Formats: sequence, C-alpha cells, structure tokens
Amino acid sequence: MTKMETDQLCSDDGASLEDQRLHSFTGSHCKTMMQTLNRLRKQSLLCDVTVVVEGVEFPAHRVILAACSNYFCAMFTNEMSESTKSSVELKGLKASAMEKLLEFIYTEEVEVTVENVQELLPSACLLQLKGVEDACCAFLTTQLDASNCIGIAKFAESHACMGLLNAAEGYGCRYFSEIVKHEEYLSLEVDEVAKLIKRDDLEVECEEPVYEAVMIWVNHNASERQDLLPTLLQDVRIPLMTPKFITDVLDKEPLIRQSLACRDLVDEGKRFHLRPDCRAEMTGSNFQSRSGGDERLVVIGGFGSQQVPLNIVEEYSPKTKEWHSLPDLSRRRRYLAAVMHSAHIYAVGGYDGSTRLNIVECLKFTQGQPTWVSMAPLNVKRGLPGAAVLNDAIYAAGGFDGNTRLTSAECYDPRIDRWTMIQDMNTGREGAGLTTANSVLYSIGGYDGNSILDSVEMFDSRSGQWSAVASMKVKRSGAGVATINDMIYAVGGFNGSHHLASVECYNPRTNSWSLVASMTTARCYVGAVAIQGKVCAVGGCVYIHVYNQMSFDTRYDGRSLLNTIETYDPVNDSWALEGTMAQKRCDAGVSVLRMSDPRVSAV
Repeated sequence: MTKMETDQLCSDDGASLEDQRLHSFTGSHCKTMMQTLNRLRKQSLLCDVTVVVEGVEFPAHRVILAACSNYFCAMFTNEMSESTKSSVELKGLKASAMEKLLEFIYTEEVEVTVENVQELLPSACLLQLKGVEDACCAFLTTQLDASNCIGIAKFAESHACMGLLNAAEGYGCRYFSEIVKHEEYLSLEVDEVAKLIKRDDLEVECEEPVYEAVMIWVNHNASERQDLLPTLLQDVRIPLMTPKFITDVLDKEPLIRQSLACRDLVDEGKRFHLRPDCRAEMTGSNFQSRSGGDERLVVIGGFGSQQVPLNIVEEYSPKTKEWHSLPDLSRRRRYLAAVMHSAHIYAVGGYDGSTRLNIVECLKFTQGQPTWVSMAPLNVKRGLPGAAVLNDAIYAAGGFDGNTRLTSAECYDPRIDRWTMIQDMNTGREGAGLTTANSVLYSIGGYDGNSILDSVEMFDSRSGQWSAVASMKVKRSGAGVATINDMIYAVGGFNGSHHLASVECYNPRTNSWSLVASMTTARCYVGAVAIQGKVCAVGGCVYIHVYNQMSFDTRYDGRSLLNTIETYDPVNDSWALEGTMAQKRCDAGVSVLRMSDPRVSAV
C-alpha cells in the first residue's frame, strides 16, 4: 500500500493526520515495568550495584534506587566513592529490613507488623523512604495504648516523625489518668514528668489526678525521688483543687509537710480560695484551667426558626472560633440528648414533630470521615430525656413518651450494642438534666406533668438504686447541666412562668446548692457542656410563645430562638459571650468531641 493510499485510508473528510492521532495510556505500563525489574533483581539480572547489609548481599539497579530514595540519589550522583563502586555497604540497618525496603522500592508495597516496625521505621528514615515511614507511623498510631504511648512518643522523637510524636503525645494527654498506672510512666526522668504535667492540653476533669500522678511517680522510688517533689509540685495547679482536697490530702501528706517549698505552694492554693478578692492579682498558668486539648462543641438537631425540627449538625472550635458543618442526622428531631463515648457522639431519642422517638444514632469516624450510624434503639420512646456517661456505659433517663412523664431509665453497653432497663427514678421527669460527678449519676429538675421540679436524685451504679439529694434553689425544667471538677452546674431553664438566666452549682461533698453568676441572657431548652474547663451554654429560647401544659410542647417565633453561646469561668465566676451558631435553635443535643483522640484526629 502506498503512502497516498494509507493517508486516504486513515483520513476522513479531509481531516488532517494530526487530528487522527490516538494518544493511548494503558495505566499498567509502569506497574508492569516495575514488576519485571523486581523479577530481574531477584534473579540478579542486569543489576549494576550490590548493597551489603550485615554481610548479606542485595543485587539492585542503581537508577531504581536513586529514583526512589534521596539517600541513594545523593550517593550515586554526587562525587562520592560509592558512586562508582559495584558494591556498597550500609551500616545501621538490619538485613531483614533491607529486604522489605527493596521490595517497597520495586513494588510500592510494604507489610508492617508488630514484629518488624521497630527496625523498619529507623531504616526507612535513614534511606529517606517516606512511603515506608508513613506506613510505619500509621501502623504505630493504631497500636497506641496507655502502656506504650510514652515509649512510642520517644521512638517517634528520636526519628523526627512529628506526626507520630503528636499522635502519641496527644494520646498520653487524652488518657493521662491511665498512663500513670504503667511502667513507662514510672520509669520517666523528673524533667520528662515535669514536661508532661505542665502541658496545658492535659485532659483531666480536675487537678487532683495530676497531683496523684506526681505522688505515684515519687513514691515508686521515694528514697531517691522525694527531694524532687517541689520541682514537680510547682507544675500542679493547686489553686484549682477543691478546698477539701487541699486540707484533707495535701495538708496531711508527710512528704509535703516536711518540705518548706511544698508547703508554700499549698499555702498559695489556700490563699486562692480564702481570698477571692485577691484573685485578680494571681496570675500565671497555675491559676488557669487546662485547655483539655483540641475540644470541639457539637450541636445536633433541635428546633429552628422555620418552626420544624432540624437534622443539621454543627461543630465549633473554641481555639479558632470557627463553625463547620458535620453530616446531617438521618432524621429530623428535637428534644434529643447527646453524649460522647469513646470518641463517638451518640444522639439519643427525641421528637420528630409527630411522635416521640426511641432511635439512637452514633457519629463514628472511619478513617477520619464522620458518618452517622444507626445503633440499637432505646427500649422506651423518649422526648426530652437526660443522657450521660458513667463507668464506660451510656445512661438515658426520664423524658416523655407522648402520654407519660417517665420514671424509667436504661443503660447502654457499646460493646454489645444493647440497652438494658435499670431501676426507675423516684419521680417522672421530662426535661431533666442528667450528668455525673464523683462516679454517681444525677437527674436534675424537670417537669412531672403537673409541676416544674427543683428536686434532684442520684443513681449509684454499685447499689443500683436512686436516692434523693438536696433540691435546687430554683425550680427548673429545660435547663442545661454540666460538670467541672465534680461540681455540677444547672444553667437557665423554665420555672413555670419565666425563662431563667440564673445558674446554680451543686457540691456533692456538702450536698448543697449555691447560686453563681447569672448568664447574660435567659435561656430555656438550652444545651450545656463542660469544655476546656468552662461551662458552655448553647442556644435555647428567650420566652415561650405558646405553652400547652398537657404536652409541655412549646412553639416560638423567630425572635425568641437564640444562636448565641456563652461560657462560664468558675475561677472568675463570670459569663462571657463566646460566639454565634449559623442556625438559631433550641431543644438541641450538645456534646464535646475531643480531637486529640487518635480515632478522630484526621477530621
């Protein structure tokens, strides 16, 4: 066939040959090529360099090593003696690790295990194989627990793996109360303990566990460590402890009593409590609550200005002052409760506008991506229930099923995804707050179908019984409740005639309530959480537009709903506006998401 005939065959309506060219990419060429090169490597064919590790020879192709590793690229392209040698010996590596690294270079695949990660990561760092570094760090992140996170943090720091270091240190802060029980913590040097307890993002509910951790470390080898106690005690925020703990524990500790420096630190804490008028002069980190890591406020569902239940979910970062959207609930609902358990957020019960609900959804994080998942339903439909976490279980109590204000309560075991009924409360309660303090569950206020309540009862999981404790000073339903340092705060609510700005605090040790500073705005159906050492009051409504006593339902005009949030600082006994939500809402579920937990840190 002549060239003219070929041109005519491939041409169409006078189109140029340039227009008729086909650019084809198979997508498999590179993979096939590397598979062939790896096969040649294993057969020692066409190899031009031998890498020797621990006396074991590894034939390879110089250009492949240089293309995949900056270490080899520098070795073979600069004026180094190795650039012309046919055999190169590498120190500081294991032969078993070298084989896996070569396999990665040629195949882009590596198997990381508990057995090989400690030799694989240093070798990958030396040869600058970032893909293997990342794989090892990702694997070690999944292996973090209270017994090894300190060791993994040291391992990461020694190899400049900052992502793994941050994850391990974050885990240590998140589970501080657990890591102090393990040998790694007890073996730390004093400066390492000081560095740990000094961290502002240490996640503890109160300062007492930090002191206890210091004493655990000192008493592990008291003869050699007792003189180091003043060094560590100065990083414990004694002023933030309860007066009872200071007088009953610190004052009676022999190692503190025999140290003038320690006694001075304890006296500073006493002065903070005895002289509130002088607190403005007391500055420094020891007088400030710990930030508790990167915590996010999560606001779920509720009732919006469009007069319908919402499925919208927002998160707020106190650090950046920014709001971001999270995936919507699968179903619109108000009057729901929300709690955090094991890095997951649970939305419990509620009301969709026509019926009370027993549905439970869980916001889980799969590879950092948040997704709502349906969980086992409650045994009882509950609108306006209380929900809280106690002893690794979730409790739901009270609420309204459409007919009755409920006395019933139930307990959820996340391990088996099952709700189990527990002992009934003594009083039916809709719109009661549920929270924990001193390892006890408290149900606070609410509405029993006839009256707004000021009564409070507690549930001791050891006895399985509810019992009455001191009543609030103000009757409240639809109040928010939160716990800081085992002190319970009841925020706002409705007293039967007015929405409330007042706030009161319950001390379980004295079984007494006391009024504290009021919010800047009255709020009913307000959400409340403890976040970064402060009480955060979220949304709510200003006044009731229509009130139906039979159903305790309320309707609001658009002006009555709030999108503001404000925070209470228990140290200064003061409230301050924090920010605004994109959506005005009341009746929402609110909880806290801890971003330092490795299970959610990729969000």
